[in-house]
Amino acid sequence: MKYLNKKEEEKAIIQILEVLLDSSVPFSGAHRKKQWEKGWGENLESGNITPKYFGKYPIQRFNGRLVKGCDEKKMLYSIVDSLAKKYLKKMDFIYEFGCGTGHNLWRIKAINPKATLVGADWTKSSNEIVKSMGFVPFNFDFFNPPKIKSSKYMGIGTGIYTVAALEQTGTNYKKFVSYLLKAKPEIIVHIEPIPELLDSSKLLDYLSIKYMEKRKYLSGYLTYLEELEKKGKIKIIEARRSGIGSLLVDGYSVIVWQPVYGKNKTTKK
Repeated sequence: MKYLNKKEEEKAIIQILEVLLDSSVPFSGAHRKKQWEKGWGENLESGNITPKYFGKYPIQRFNGRLVKGCDEKKMLYSIVDSLAKKYLKKMDFIYEFGCGTGHNLWRIKAINPKATLVGADWTKSSNEIVKSMGFVPFNFDFFNPPKIKSSKYMGIGTGIYTVAALEQTGTNYKKFVSYLLKAKPEIIVHIEPIPELLDSSKLLDYLSIKYMEKRKYLSGYLTYLEELEKKGKIKIIEARRSGIGSLLVDGYSVIVWQPVYGKNKTTKK
């Protein structure tokens, strides 16, 4: 890994600005389901579970600087692995929501081979990939979660995680949070772009925030969780930036939280 020199950094920043000024860059939301269906369908057809967005740019972010010679996927996996070892190693049931090709599920399986692993996604192609990998598919839409029929739907022994997936909901994440509050898993782990954790007075952070805004990624999510914590509904275990990201966005911040069970503590599934 090498930090960019001044000339290289200026060229990279111009590249970021060009993307920010490009009116054709798509933004996230429910309207993009067909695009995700098509994208994961291509992975299903090829048999390659690595998402195509990895390796798009040779320059990455590391601790607030631009660097070259790094592998974004490997850097992300280091975060997934460390969080899985810390929070998911003893879970009986583990759900990845917005799992896409299911490539992260293999990381979790290596760390907790005894758990039942569920890959939740709103596309049929993702569900088929997950099933072919030997995991449990779950057709799930962040924008329209199913109703919880029992307070013991998940409960103690169940872990939830998302990796650069909840970002696609923009400001429409409250239904998903409500779903989790009713399901009451033991722990929820997010690796997502969180603008509240960046410093807008720093150029690269500022450009990352502007990119998040352009793509209509998560906005106000951490703030909303903090409001729920003040109301005594949840407990935030940690919220921090990982220092790892792609050229365009510091997109792998970490939030870990859990519902407050109170007197109605759920039991194992």
